[in-house]
Amino acid sequence: MAFEQVQTTCPYCGAGCQIMFHVDREKNQIVEAVPAMGRTNEGTLCLKGHYGWDYLNDPQLLTKRLKNPMIRKGGKKSPLVEVSWEEAISYVAEKLTEIKEKYGPDAIMGTGSARGAGNEANYLMQKFMRACIGTNNVDHCARI
Repeated sequence: MAFEQVQTTCPYCGAGCQIMFHVDREKNQIVEAVPAMGRTNEGTLCLKGHYGWDYLNDPQLLTKRLKNPMIRKGGKKSPLVEVSWEEAISYVAEKLTEIKEKYGPDAIMGTGSARGAGNEANYLMQKFMRACIGTNNVDHCARI
């Protein structure tokens, strides 16, 4: 059985290791991960890179991704309703401002993720927390 090879960046930490997924296109599943030659990993992978991709094939872990922001307009028990990005951003800004005014900036925390949009997004998150919110309450899942 022939597999398609797809090179990508490992999703775990910010090192940027290159990984080659062997993909069974008939089943639409990743069947193996092998190291690819990259500047940071030089053809090697850590244990997470080798074995930590199996969640991608687990239908109980993965659900369809949201394509639009959603807000509960009637409180915690109300259903989520699709809204525009402008409305969602205004809603979040309003809620963060309320929390900051009522409890102070240290009542808010930002958490980054190695499985997120990358180091640039994590940098922007921590910069936002420090410069806009006014707190040093910043953490990242790779810390532990």
